[in-house]
Amino acid sequence: MLMISRIFRRLLFAGMAIAGALIVAMMVIVSADVLLRNFGWGNLPWAMEVAEYILFIATFLAAPWAMHRGLHVQVDVVTRLLPRRAAAVSEALAGLIGLVVSLFLLYYGIRAAWDSYSHDSLIFKQLVIPEWWLLAFIPFTGLLLSVESVLQLSGYRAPRNGLGGEPLARDGI
Repeated sequence: MLMISRIFRRLLFAGMAIAGALIVAMMVIVSADVLLRNFGWGNLPWAMEVAEYILFIATFLAAPWAMHRGLHVQVDVVTRLLPRRAAAVSEALAGLIGLVVSLFLLYYGIRAAWDSYSHDSLIFKQLVIPEWWLLAFIPFTGLLLSVESVLQLSGYRAPRNGLGGEPLARDGI
């Protein structure tokens, strides 16, 4: 089990690292496009489209790592006011809802990606790419989020900023 846990954590970290590298690449591409336009040397007509794809992919790749680390958005105003037992029930209910949403992403992501692949759907913009290339990230993320949800709900791994803990961010930062 320890080896599977290590592989899973490395997979989460790899998703986050790839997402970070993609964001840096997006920054370079958009900056190059702006510089080229400002110096009158033309532009990169595909830059904004690639930036859109990067934002989409990076969001999906980083989400499981953020959930694992307890860095996802958590509104704890109410749970901090509730008695400890009621707060635990509230968080468990939120975890169950998160699991259902993750399974929804997994199931419908597989269906959408498969349909796109089997129909050879293409995205026609500046670039022409197979649609399933983008849709494939949805079930992958759904699977990782589902596993992390089950681990947290089972008590095998508690969220990093769980009940009674200090929030990771202070003063809204």
